[in-house]
Amino acid sequence: MKFLRFNFCHPIKGNACLTPLSTRSLKCHNIKIDSKNSNLIEIPINEFEEGKWKVVLEWEYEGKAFSHHKEFEIKKTRDINY
Repeated sequence: MKFLRFNFCHPIKGNACLTPLSTRSLKCHNIKIDSKNSNLIEIPINEFEEGKWKVVLEWEYEGKAFSHHKEFEIKKTRDINY
């Protein structure tokens, strides 16, 4: 399984919005995120189509609002049978 992984300096709980950049669709796929007691967020991306994407993470910590923006690319691996 493929994941986007983010490691923060504190636990986070909020939302992730994944938007494809390689199509004309501006549909945002919303995912709830919660690192629980760790600082690691893993967002599964196996079900998303190949291409360029943007993820926006939004959360609050100690009464302050934060966001993190990142562009990434999904490349599907091809199984080769001999």
